[in-house]
Amino acid sequence: MKRDKLSIPVDRLSIISALIILNYALMPFIISPQIPINFSVFGFLVDIHVEYADLMVLSAALFAAIGSYWLLYDHPMMKKKQIYIHLILPTLTAGVMSIPLKVITIGLAWWIVFALGCVLIIFTLIAEYYSIYTDTSLSELSRIIIIPLAVSLFLLLSISTRSSGFRLYIQILLLGFSFAIIYTRLIALTTSEEKKSKTLVSTLLFIQALTACHYLPLTSVSFGLVMSGFASLLISIPLVADNKTALLPTLRNAVLYALPFFIIGAIFFL
Repeated sequence: MKRDKLSIPVDRLSIISALIILNYALMPFIISPQIPINFSVFGFLVDIHVEYADLMVLSAALFAAIGSYWLLYDHPMMKKKQIYIHLILPTLTAGVMSIPLKVITIGLAWWIVFALGCVLIIFTLIAEYYSIYTDTSLSELSRIIIIPLAVSLFLLLSISTRSSGFRLYIQILLLGFSFAIIYTRLIALTTSEEKKSKTLVSTLLFIQALTACHYLPLTSVSFGLVMSGFASLLISIPLVADNKTALLPTLRNAVLYALPFFIIGAIFFL
């Protein structure tokens, strides 16, 4: 039976989702001693401890990346040079959602996070598939899912890095890289020009804000909210400017998008 061109290949989606969900389900049962890894890079001492559960985080992200490529490769409207843009959010979603699963002990909270992670990865794969149909209402629906999902993932990642007590250079590597790839994915939703230069400038501005906030006495939640506010501000500018509005209205709208993060972050700090 010939599949309708607008329908997602459910068989592939089921296999990809099952592999990632199985990876999540096995994480609490992977117990191993910590493996110390010590080395020096340009005078900076890197001292980390790795467990097998940490490798499960990487395997979840790897399953999502390879599975997304398999899901999108035969898409009738996919341009092969642009396929890697659509791998960013599924990979990040699978990796970030697996982090709390390896930390939280099995209980009600673990099952809630597990269910949330399963739902999010399925919705992310579906949204990325239909975001390619730029001339249909499905693309707008995918955009509604992709943008808040990306910001939510960045919020969770910011809180996790702060609560882990990482040093500044590790936070810059993790959060700076995550912001850059999220910005790259979201700016691809616009018709904005000079996307690479905008990504570079926005990433540098974000790193400056990250460096300043690192030394402030912020809790993990406050830090995550403030950094997500800065990220939302920088991301919203090209998204809002895509409507060819003037500069001041563009900045005003971008600030309004980011303002709730700063307000809630201040409340948690107080």
